[in-house]
Amino acid sequence: MTHDAVFMDREGAVATIHLNRPAKRNALNMDMWRRLMETVDTAEKDPAVKVIVVTGEGGAFAAGADIDEFGKTFTDPKAAGVAAETTYSSQKRLYRASKPTIAKIRGACVGGGCGIALCCDLRFADTTARFGITPAKLGLFYTLSDTKRLVDAVGPSHAKDILYTGRILTAPEAHTIGLINRLTQPEHLDAVVADYAAEVCAASQFSVRATKGVVQDILDGAADDGPENLKRFADAFSGEDFKEGHAAFTEKRKANFPFT
Repeated sequence: MTHDAVFMDREGAVATIHLNRPAKRNALNMDMWRRLMETVDTAEKDPAVKVIVVTGEGGAFAAGADIDEFGKTFTDPKAAGVAAETTYSSQKRLYRASKPTIAKIRGACVGGGCGIALCCDLRFADTTARFGITPAKLGLFYTLSDTKRLVDAVGPSHAKDILYTGRILTAPEAHTIGLINRLTQPEHLDAVVADYAAEVCAASQFSVRATKGVVQDILDGAADDGPENLKRFADAFSGEDFKEGHAAFTEKRKANFPFT
């Protein structure tokens, strides 16, 4: 096992990014934010990777900011500005990844940890997971981009409830309000994530990434297609993925899509 605070391994087409400070419940410091950004970039650039999973080592996903560093950094306005920009850029890199992303969550998923999970397309958790975003307990507030990701996931009323109180949510409550997509028993979480990732890997990567892009356009405020998107839609009918998908359908077999 590496001692790096953030590291990545790959099994087949699935890259897993590990938050790796288990003794601190993966509390996030600036080095981890920088390493997360770099590691996402590595996974994005690797042509063998189709799905990116983010998880925490030990019994937690991430328990929020490293309080020791937090107090020192944010008492210096210049350092606070650098830290805020680093956190923003790291989350944006994950959120804007072109490949599908899944947060695999056990234990504490609080503050910046919940922010990382919300940057992923999907969140799968086991029953040990606990969720919270706690700026109201610290006299702070979340940025627009952080808050929007929460609102997009759970809606404005649930987002206000979470942020106004800073309370901790159990996994079943998080599942009920849509903060997580799948809830499993602890012994099944790895298999559920692996099976789902394999299903995504078997699909047309052209379709998956194009769909992710369209959904992101909608989340960014688009309400109608422009000429470029309509052309891309029309061009897909002459693409290699559609040729294989159509052939597989007519031949009643499983599609073997070209790797893109």
